[in-house]
Amino acid sequence: MEDGVVKQGFLYLQQQQTFGKKWRKFWGVLYSGSLCADASLELLEGSGLLSTETAKKAGNSKHLIKLSDCVHVAEASGEASNPKETIAFFLETTQMCYLLAAKKTEAADWILVVCEHAFLVRIIGMRLGPMQSVYAVA
Repeated sequence: MEDGVVKQGFLYLQQQQTFGKKWRKFWGVLYSGSLCADASLELLEGSGLLSTETAKKAGNSKHLIKLSDCVHVAEASGEASNPKETIAFFLETTQMCYLLAAKKTEAADWILVVCEHAFLVRIIGMRLGPMQSVYAVA
């Protein structure tokens, strides 16, 4: 896998069209966070057989979701319109709510990995924050 890539695979994104909603297939790449960059989920239009770098250079349509802006991730149990053999889940950020779907065999793992990278960093940050201020006072 490429540097910083935690998980990748096909995801569907529900998009609003002029006359209703439509599911579009994307190659999803989840990048881990670092000191220089937030964890993110990038959705690239096209085949997963291409490397993510090749897809970026080709200018394929993409969506970049900063996981530091994430406020809620949950399975969308009531969505009957999701693509065949998939499970839908919500990924809500401070800017918008995404409805994604993954293969039934991969959906639980996508949800878990997104949650780990969206929320664990904030939990660790909250634990470290008070200690740093205590040391600053001393």
